[in-house]
Amino acid sequence: MKKAGNKAPTITDIARLAGVSSITVSRTFTDPDKVKPKTREKILQIAREVKYVPNVFAQNIKTAQSPIIGIVTDDTFNQSYAYVIQELCQHAEAKGYSVMIFTTGGSRESEVKAVNTLVGYKAAGIVLSVINDTPDYDTSHLKMLYHSATKLIQFDRQFDTTLPAVYVNDERAGELIASVIKQKQYRHVLVIGGQEQSRITQARVRSICDNVSATTKITHLYADYRYDNANEMITAHFAAGARHYDAIVGVNGAISLAARSVATTWSLTDVDFLSIDDIPHAEAFGFFYPSVVHDYKQWATIVAENLVAAIEGRPWQPRTVINGFLKNAR
Repeated sequence: MKKAGNKAPTITDIARLAGVSSITVSRTFTDPDKVKPKTREKILQIAREVKYVPNVFAQNIKTAQSPIIGIVTDDTFNQSYAYVIQELCQHAEAKGYSVMIFTTGGSRESEVKAVNTLVGYKAAGIVLSVINDTPDYDTSHLKMLYHSATKLIQFDRQFDTTLPAVYVNDERAGELIASVIKQKQYRHVLVIGGQEQSRITQARVRSICDNVSATTKITHLYADYRYDNANEMITAHFAAGARHYDAIVGVNGAISLAARSVATTWSLTDVDFLSIDDIPHAEAFGFFYPSVVHDYKQWATIVAENLVAAIEGRPWQPRTVINGFLKNAR
């Protein structure tokens, strides 16, 4: 049995060949328990012979959700985001979900399009790391998520601290970095954050300042979480002549990597580096530095398991805090 011409077979074609209605064929793929076993097997046999591929999106137009999970992130250069994408893809696909990935690159317009697309497809769930976690960020485009059937988990950056999220204990991370600063007795430390009003930057910088010795001078530099932008802003800072630091702290891995790169360019060899989050693959290049490490695999697994549990109506933990630990602090 072959399909006519080069056109892909449709539900109508299968219904004609099986001698049943199109509704019966549709139910075979969307609600098989409502079709008699003998009729269902006949329809499936014909579908295999003509190589019919069900249209997942069309099937779900009238249902509450489709078997899609969306990941919307600002920057996949961020190591933690890469882990979450990898883990969520494996976990979701094992459960029968397809994963759509959107990288917004710091563009609100891209974030709007990504969220609109996923809601339009009636995605079962979304993992979202917003481009901006400042209190004044315009989140009007995200309000549709409140009224949709799509389950949401905020990852890392939050636009609403009351909604489900998996995030880092920023205060604890700052305390751990401050303990190294006190131990090493640094006199002048440059702390480089993301945007000045970023909730994450504010929490980490404030915690560092609150827990170092009174004799330690802290200089703040507010840059950007993305590597290229941070590199440019740190370069401008050093070019202005501000280079006399005992240590430099980056509040995330990309910023720390940018700081290390710029310092190398300026031949700043008498400065130590500290970081919240790993600098990607630093140890492979012989660069060991005190850092606050978060278990990325654990982080990613919690996101994946919670989202799938929420979609399937099983018990889950809406808000989870990840605590870091010190590495190379000697």
